[in-house]
Amino acid sequence: MLFLFNDRVVELDLPETRLSRRWRTLGCGEPTALRAREAVEFARSVVDQARTDEIELDPDIVLDIASLIVAKTGANAIQFIPRMSGPSEPRLSNVPHEALDAFRSRVLQHGEKPHLTGAWAWSAA
Repeated sequence: MLFLFNDRVVELDLPETRLSRRWRTLGCGEPTALRAREAVEFARSVVDQARTDEIELDPDIVLDIASLIVAKTGANAIQFIPRMSGPSEPRLSNVPHEALDAFRSRVLQHGEKPHLTGAWAWSAA
């Protein structure tokens, strides 16, 4: 399955299985005990800390967070909107698979990052 994480399209194979193997490494606590809101807040805190530290999230952490979001919310996209003060604002969505596949293909073929404004606009419709 494809997942949109901010401006990246990642491929997740069996998100629930990945989460069951990696939740301790991720540090989110037992996933079955989490509510959707708690999973989103955990993801927001990880992303915000990376922004504060001015580091890029490790690709495995991105996949782990994406797996957590899929497992707890069913969404295939999350965007963290930075705010001037305070934590970012997480936005969940379901973006059509065709749009995610087109963006991913463009990156693979041309090596350029896709412009994802359209994907977020489609998901809001």
